[in-house]
Amino acid sequence: MLLLPFQRGPTREEIIARARDYGMVFREEVVPFAPSAYQSQSAPAQEKGEDPRGEVLVTIPAGVGLEEIAAILEEKGVAAAAAFEAEVRRQGVTQKLKAGSYYLPAGDIKEIIRRLTG
Repeated sequence: MLLLPFQRGPTREEIIARARDYGMVFREEVVPFAPSAYQSQSAPAQEKGEDPRGEVLVTIPAGVGLEEIAAILEEKGVAAAAAFEAEVRRQGVTQKLKAGSYYLPAGDIKEIIRRLTG
């Protein structure tokens, strides 16, 4: 009988940490709650989809193409559509863009592409 060592997979915490490194957010973090008397002073930024680091929450729907993604990013004020499209094409990652909700840094096109393709 041959015994193989058991290799454990990543823990839940490790998976969550890796997802956050890629800029992913969880549904419970983006669901708007009714305002309360105990709401923090950063509430206006959260309502606009901004996190405390100044990044903007952007949701990329499944099945959209490069032009639609670029338009969403421009609408959210994250990146100019033409500049984003040009850099994605230059890097050759058009088919690697992934749907999902991300906190993205405004103006940092290379970081935005890294998160959307990660």
